[in-house]
Amino acid sequence: MKILILNALKEWILKAFSPEKWKEIAESSGLGVEQFREGDKVFSDDRFALLVANLSHLLDMAETEVVEQFVHYWMTDFAPRIYSYYLKKSATAKEFVLGIFQMNNLLCKLFPNNHLSKVDYQEIDRYTLTAVYPTEKALVDIVAILRGVNQQFTDRFTIRKINPHSVEIMFEKREEV
Repeated sequence: MKILILNALKEWILKAFSPEKWKEIAESSGLGVEQFREGDKVFSDDRFALLVANLSHLLDMAETEVVEQFVHYWMTDFAPRIYSYYLKKSATAKEFVLGIFQMNNLLCKLFPNNHLSKVDYQEIDRYTLTAVYPTEKALVDIVAILRGVNQQFTDRFTIRKINPHSVEIMFEKREEV
């Protein structure tokens, strides 16, 4: 999943700054400039910290500003395309939901910011997930996304609000073939 974040960072730098700036950042961070190398696909947290520091230095911006601008780009330009990627990749609604939760949490870990909140989720059994959000607004946003997703798959799920910060997602039980 980290390769998606690297792709988003590269795209953001190319669009917001320049190919020359991307080359400078990629080279200083040990990344493939034109194309990511095999080693870039297993990108450690330490390398991400170095990358963010390099971004800050080479873009002449505070790290918090780099994170804010990147996360804004992620949410407005990149994330909508990720949803379609996960829709194509996922065979079931549950796979899609878990993929989105995992990507969201990875982004929050690598780029702590005020725009995204970590989702604490737990798989209760094969058919049930619970998810806890730090704010009611985050819960409303994710429920809206989930309701839209429910129309994209043949397997269906229901969403039940447990309290202002958590939901239970129950997937239909399907007969095993």
